[in-house]
Amino acid sequence: MSSTNFDFDQIIIGSGFGGSASALRLTEKGFRVLVLERGKRIETKEFSRTSWNLKRFMWLPQLGLTGPFTFTVTRKISLVHGSAVGGGSLVYGNTHLIPEANIFADPSWTGMHDDWHARLSPYYALAQRMIGVQKNRYFGPADLILKDVATDMGREDTFKTVYSGLLYPKGEDQVSQNIDVNRLGEDRGDPYFNGDGPQRNSCTYCGNCMSGCRHNAKNSLDKNYLYFAERNGAEIRPESNVTKIEPIADENGVKDGSAGYILHITEGLGLFNKKKYTLTTRGVVVSGGVFGTMPLLLRMRDVEKTLPNLSPNLGQNVLTNSETLLTVSHNRLTQQEQKEEVWNGTAITSIFSPDDETKVEIVRYAKGSDAAFTGGMSVPLTSKQSGIPRSVTMLANMAKQPIKTLKMLNPVGKAKDTIILLVMQTAQNNIHIESKRSWHSPFKPTWIPVQHKGDEKLRNYFPIAQKVAEHYVKHSGGDAGNLALEVIAGTPITAHMMGGARMGKDPETAVLDDSGQAYGYKNLRVLDGSIIAGNLGVNPSLTILALTEHAMAQIPVFDADKAAKIKPVNFSAPLDGNPSALQTAGVPEILAKAV
Repeated sequence: MSSTNFDFDQIIIGSGFGGSASALRLTEKGFRVLVLERGKRIETKEFSRTSWNLKRFMWLPQLGLTGPFTFTVTRKISLVHGSAVGGGSLVYGNTHLIPEANIFADPSWTGMHDDWHARLSPYYALAQRMIGVQKNRYFGPADLILKDVATDMGREDTFKTVYSGLLYPKGEDQVSQNIDVNRLGEDRGDPYFNGDGPQRNSCTYCGNCMSGCRHNAKNSLDKNYLYFAERNGAEIRPESNVTKIEPIADENGVKDGSAGYILHITEGLGLFNKKKYTLTTRGVVVSGGVFGTMPLLLRMRDVEKTLPNLSPNLGQNVLTNSETLLTVSHNRLTQQEQKEEVWNGTAITSIFSPDDETKVEIVRYAKGSDAAFTGGMSVPLTSKQSGIPRSVTMLANMAKQPIKTLKMLNPVGKAKDTIILLVMQTAQNNIHIESKRSWHSPFKPTWIPVQHKGDEKLRNYFPIAQKVAEHYVKHSGGDAGNLALEVIAGTPITAHMMGGARMGKDPETAVLDDSGQAYGYKNLRVLDGSIIAGNLGVNPSLTILALTEHAMAQIPVFDADKAAKIKPVNFSAPLDGNPSALQTAGVPEILAKAV
């Protein structure tokens, strides 16, 4: 097939961090790009005001729920992720942190390069400018208590406010008791891209980041990477699900991707009347997130047999970021003798390390967004007793404290006075996603998460996290709890699933090379959280962007004439608190330095 007969030069499956960055950089190289996204395109004012508006908040299209927030439960793990144009960036906590250098010295990373930290440094800087990272400028009661907890545990030097991808109000740093309301929601024009980007507004500190920002302050991907990709000619088709990836045979009958691919697509969200069609493309970038990418590629390799030469390592060593979630409530009075509320602010504001392998972040939902606590109902803090199932200990605790238990299980009003503690560790425990026959699919393999003999059992109980929660409520006067689902099922809940398509030097040890191209095929790449090789111990969004930028920088210009007509992304002067080493030079200079 000649190049003029392809429908597109590159089709990207998914519009999260990896897919969005790929879309922009491929258009800059002169490719005709299509982005396929299973979720909807959601405009700023279409987000739900609270999480109780399930139709606009949750993603479960079989029931008519078409919001961006997705909660997937399996027998080994539960995952929070996003489904919409912009992927998880619409409902994540805005937090962009660079892992410590020693993370990249782990063997899980050094199999490809032993200098990842230095290699990725310029791409982290580029991603920080693209996503508009600033140091958090809001400090509330929960942050003050977390700082006290750090002091209690002798780790006060590790406490800090986070770096976030949102537009903070102008002026001095804010504290909850002294907010300059005149700065909230202020029209800021385009503060990031020298007038070429979309018009923006300052944050209102409403706390609704993880339900979707209705105030045009969150730097979600539709405000940067996807915005410029579309400006450059990329097409985005929402409500589109790829069901098959099929290499086209070359003149010798070989199906290795060198002659392009046929994609089978289903369009529509209802149970009936879906449109089915095919498209041809020179190349494919799979960026559906771990729970989108792994099932699709495993099905192509093991069931449809269209990609039989994908590495046997596909789906192996899927990571949870070693996470657990706890809740802590506030039950103390303000100076006005009113019960203290903690919903003001942004989703995540501060962090500290109670030990060398653990980080704890403050996480909040907006007032009224209590439905988020129904899937994460908490029970009184439940320790692990030797020889006794933790669920039994939980029931005993509930029986001893019935009033406290009923109060904690009731989600109504919870977002006003309850903080979630997000606990992340660098410990390398994992699962594997494989094609298996199961009781509900005895004749056709499906994907299931498994652990192999000798694998360390997934941890969702961290004694250090329990201690942090105990210290916290000593200051807040409230109650500490574990998530009931984690205790009963004995499995972790994570918002940061990673791995399954590790980069490496050969298909015997890895799935991809360091440009994201799959071993066994040409013009087939994976660029999303699946490419992260080891637990980071911090929120992974910035690392996904940096790895994708690194991969895209290695792809040569496809159409020089077309690329020459693309206007580069140019940056405004950095806002206060932007940590990037890149100033106003724009993308070409930083990429030249990186290569």
